[in-house]
Amino acid sequence: MYWNHRVIRFVEKDTGDVFHKFAEVFYEDDGSLMGYHDPFMWSEDIAGMQELADHLLKATAQPVLEESDFEEVTLGND
Repeated sequence: MYWNHRVIRFVEKDTGDVFHKFAEVFYEDDGSLMGYHDPFMWSEDIAGMQELADHLLKATAQPVLEESDFEEVTLGND
């Protein structure tokens, strides 16, 4: 298993409104999607916050994932 930060697109079922959010996405060893979790958005120091910001910026350069790319059960998703 491994993970990285990605952007996921969501569609509100009731209204059809679209929104995007950052997530920690988990993968099987073969690269298939396992699930996602809200990212930890804190650090003990500024250097850690800069590293987090770099990871989030890199996530915006990757293809956007769809909520429907994941099975019903996700890791720690609210």
